[in-house]
Amino acid sequence: MLGLPVVGMERPNIIFLLADDFGYADMSGPDNSFHETPHLNRLAREGMSFSHAYASHPTCAPSRLALMTGKYPARHACVNNGTASMDLGEVTVAEALKRVGYVTCHAGKWHLGGYGKRPEDQGFDFTIASNGAGMPGSFHYPFKDQDPNSILHDEKFNVPDLDDSKPGDHLTDRLTDKVLGFMRDHKDKPFYLNLCYYAVHTPIEASKVKQRYFENKLTGKSTHRNASYAGLVSHLDDSVGRILQAVKDLGIEQNTIVVFFSDNGGLMQATHNGPLRQGKATPYEGGDRVPCYVRWPGVTPAGRVCPTPVIGHDFYPTILRMAGAKGDTVHNKEVDGLDLTNLLRNPDAGLARDALHWLCYPLPVHYQNNRLRVPSQVVRKGDWKLIKFLEAPGKQAQRYELYNLKSDLGETKDVSRSMPEKTEELQRLMDVWRKQIHAPDYDASMYQGS
Repeated sequence: MLGLPVVGMERPNIIFLLADDFGYADMSGPDNSFHETPHLNRLAREGMSFSHAYASHPTCAPSRLALMTGKYPARHACVNNGTASMDLGEVTVAEALKRVGYVTCHAGKWHLGGYGKRPEDQGFDFTIASNGAGMPGSFHYPFKDQDPNSILHDEKFNVPDLDDSKPGDHLTDRLTDKVLGFMRDHKDKPFYLNLCYYAVHTPIEASKVKQRYFENKLTGKSTHRNASYAGLVSHLDDSVGRILQAVKDLGIEQNTIVVFFSDNGGLMQATHNGPLRQGKATPYEGGDRVPCYVRWPGVTPAGRVCPTPVIGHDFYPTILRMAGAKGDTVHNKEVDGLDLTNLLRNPDAGLARDALHWLCYPLPVHYQNNRLRVPSQVVRKGDWKLIKFLEAPGKQAQRYELYNLKSDLGETKDVSRSMPEKTEELQRLMDVWRKQIHAPDYDASMYQGS
């Protein structure tokens, strides 16, 4: 139910921190002593963690489209990074919040359309350092790729609005500087900040200081062994720390909600997603299971872990409810996300949802059979997860894999043949869901010769 104001609370500031390609196992802790994320760990302690949080898609743009609209990406016919351009008719989170008096700001990566479909065209009052691509040309000043032969040399990868930077500056740090200015300027009016980091997406570039630090820290026992990536994670964590400190210093801590989320799982070439299988762009848990933390003072019980599966597009109705915004009646009829506010108060409350779904038709140029970047459909119901690998002529036949995530988190034991009834039950759910959301038809011929 949208539009009911939060009882006993003025409209809160809402800060949504979205990391790029930040994996399930990228936080520092007992199983990852190489990375250092003290500020994210603090956010987890002071807020609520979700142990079964999922991105709405295992790749960047479709996942972001779902966050902005509350709908499954496939409802937009968005099934890969090449099909994600948000229609201007969609009522975004920002547009819904503006209607109830919020100042809105998007900072960083957008990846939902070029000029004419930029953040400022979709309800954001302010846009900061947002380029026209899915990654920056470089994390190093001047935030452009200097190699004229590199694909990243194209000007669409250049990051704007940072002309006052200097040699030695890092993109994540400078993006944070700009965001802190927005927060200072608008602390007296409810604001919605959509801070979408370029980190930790490629190019994997840390400052020289952090690079050397993690190179010296590396030991033979480390599962995570990428010093550049660890440095980039550290830059991200530093930013989160600065945001949290600013909220405190500005005197708005008790009326500011902070959410941390990732657009998809970690890139396998850069990080280790264990105990999950595989990573970004794959149908396994490593592809879309992500860290998720929400700190809502006076509401979320500190340090609690919620085991209920949630998904990215749930944040659309949740944020609207937090802000007392109704959204748009026509748009709301197609919102697939569920309001999490009761769950944020009580992590044992559960959700009235039958299943979660994913649909991915990777661009032919991104098809990688050896890394399982392949066309697929996935459903999770309870502890059961079914993967349908779609036919790709000459590459893979249609087949199914069934896993019980409670007993087999690493998805190592396919039981589809030994449990045909469960497999058929979940197949039927897949078929019904496709019809309900008018999912785009699958054309296997697109992968011929790829």
